[in-house]
Amino acid sequence: MQKHGKSLVVVLLLSLVLSITASAQTLDVYSIMPESFAVPFFEEFTAATGIKINFVRHSAGEVLARLIAEKNNPRVGMIFGGPADTFAAAVKEGVLEPYAPAGVEGIPELYRDANNYFIGIGLNPIVFLTNKEFLKDNNLQAPSSWYDLLDPAYKNGLQMADARTSGTGFNRIASIILALGSEDEAFDYMEKMHQNVQVYTKSGGGGTVPVATRQASSGVFFLVDSIETAKRGYDVEISFPKEGSVVSVEAMALVKNGPNQDLAKKFMDWLVTPEAQSLYAKHGIGFLPVRPDAQVSELINIEGANFFDLDLEWAGQNRQRLIEKWVDEIVGF
Repeated sequence: MQKHGKSLVVVLLLSLVLSITASAQTLDVYSIMPESFAVPFFEEFTAATGIKINFVRHSAGEVLARLIAEKNNPRVGMIFGGPADTFAAAVKEGVLEPYAPAGVEGIPELYRDANNYFIGIGLNPIVFLTNKEFLKDNNLQAPSSWYDLLDPAYKNGLQMADARTSGTGFNRIASIILALGSEDEAFDYMEKMHQNVQVYTKSGGGGTVPVATRQASSGVFFLVDSIETAKRGYDVEISFPKEGSVVSVEAMALVKNGPNQDLAKKFMDWLVTPEAQSLYAKHGIGFLPVRPDAQVSELINIEGANFFDLDLEWAGQNRQRLIEKWVDEIVGF
């Protein structure tokens, strides 16, 4: 009995050690990037390193709110994906920790925070997505100007993201301000466009399927969501406003005092490599890589587009103010 008892203790101790080891090789992540885009990266990283990734997906506004609420007891080690303006706001809230991944110099300075609080991993322009059958029935061309969305034909037909919950929504607001040249003119325009809006969706890509199935006529989305809709075989057209729109930087960051930071750093080191950056093309994901030497997906055609690089410092300083102004002056609730 004594011998068997010692054997049982050894087995239990071994199981505990293995459990601790397995736990130590698992990284918990908040992903702002949708599951269909994020999972290929998680799986490829696990295959390359053996490190597993547990993730929960939320929209940009939700992740920011969670990080602030969990500031004294972080639940995750890292944030993966999402517009960099959200990360700039997170820096102001003191919930991120700087880290410069090995090889980060391969990413242009424009696409990373000067103090390495967040690093760009992809580029994602704001575009129009429109149902082709709607265009044909109304004898219209795909919108090529912000002002085209004011056409009475779009009455109660537009869907786009709610800026309170989605980074897409804020980047739309920033796009209109930059495209029209002033905040006052932009808000005057958004008040008029609001009359044609059917619904503001919780997530950035939430309106793409209604547009594809003609429950809505058109909308303002990120390129990656629009390409994904077209890939599914829907009869839609992607177009660009001639006045210009923002190119959002998809980013990643280390959570301040988050668990398993050593694993998070390994993941961040891997994500800036040319091999990882080329996974967008490999998996047919419509993000542009931030590394100039990475492969670009053949699905992407931005010929003739007019894009603005968003000033991330300005975005971080003005994001919440502009969202609140949009709610007060445009949405009204």
